[in-house]
Amino acid sequence: MKKETVQKLNDILDIADDIIDIEEPELSKSLEKAPAVEVTTTDLTSDYDFSREQYHTIIEKGNEALVELLTIAKEGEQPRAFEVATQLMNSLAATTKELLILQKTKKEVEGTSKPTKNENNLFIGSTSELQKLLDMKKKK
Repeated sequence: MKKETVQKLNDILDIADDIIDIEEPELSKSLEKAPAVEVTTTDLTSDYDFSREQYHTIIEKGNEALVELLTIAKEGEQPRAFEVATQLMNSLAATTKELLILQKTKKEVEGTSKPTKNENNLFIGSTSELQKLLDMKKKK
């Protein structure tokens, strides 16, 4: 608080100035840099495995619930039961898409793109030019 505000409160509440200590906090002591957070591949892998397991569990339980819901909807023949079953189907489809997005995100983060293999290359030029290119490649 500002000194003026504290002084006004002391006057209004009829409190002596020596009871409340009016000191300004020192900014240099309170400002410290936070330690850097290290993200390791084990964190990424464990988080990915946990998320993947959770998605699989949700999808599995959702499929079980869907079977039960469809049974109830067929027996009751009420439109609301079919509507709920349809909403659950949409939810399961969205969860399945999220699972695929999770897989794609992990690959992007890790940078595990497989190199493309190029077979049946065609070199247009003379054999001596090809030999020169191969010799240059060997020297590198």
